[in-house]
Amino acid sequence: MANTIGYGQGAVNNTNSWGQGAKVGSPSFSNTQSLEFDGIDDYVTFGNISNFSGATQFTFSGWYKFNTVPARESIFSILVDNNNFFDVLMYDSLTYVQMRVGGSSQYIQFNSNSFTQNQWSHIVVAYDNSKSTNREKLKVYIDNVDIFYTINTALTSALPTGTNTVTIGDTTRSSGVQLNGKVDECAVFSTQLSASDVATIYNSGIPNDLTSLSPLSWWRFEGTGTTATDSGSGGNDGTLTNGVTRSSDVPT
Repeated sequence: MANTIGYGQGAVNNTNSWGQGAKVGSPSFSNTQSLEFDGIDDYVTFGNISNFSGATQFTFSGWYKFNTVPARESIFSILVDNNNFFDVLMYDSLTYVQMRVGGSSQYIQFNSNSFTQNQWSHIVVAYDNSKSTNREKLKVYIDNVDIFYTINTALTSALPTGTNTVTIGDTTRSSGVQLNGKVDECAVFSTQLSASDVATIYNSGIPNDLTSLSPLSWWRFEGTGTTATDSGSGGNDGTLTNGVTRSSDVPT
């Protein structure tokens, strides 16, 4: 399938001073809530996260339960403008990890059937642009498995430089890709996590306390109201937008 939506893939800068762990005084770990998206217009926005600008190394981790597979759904998005962005996006039978910098796209793809409909899946995208091969630079794990993917273009860039908009569940640069399902325990890190780190997060399918891994931002989606509190050190709270609701359905 040709990539007709112009996405790419990318990275984050290990020269930036990213987070150093959970907030002092955080309560004992207990996962009781996720967020539910209606597939129409729901999303969570975290605004500009300056650490992403020009970064060359990072990891994104999150738990997702898709109501339909395959589908057209935005999983995670960092948008500077339509020519400069990073996306993880399910687009019909293929899921893309994609980046565009200065209008030039880079991306990989894997089969969307790596996810199972109505079942929680743990997704990790881990990037380090300093590694010597594309396979070492970009790691994609689904349920703690380092999956096979097709390399469409070489992975050579850092993330775009500039003010960005970070979202889960939608991306303003493309229509018709709203998330229909649930999301839980999302986090970003300043480094490319190792396979053992990923195993720690996956924890045999039960979300784990991430404090020891020092996430920049860790959105647990616990609580009430429209704020997605950052339990990492980045202070990047999110806003539940257009009626995102809270659910007691969590990975177990």
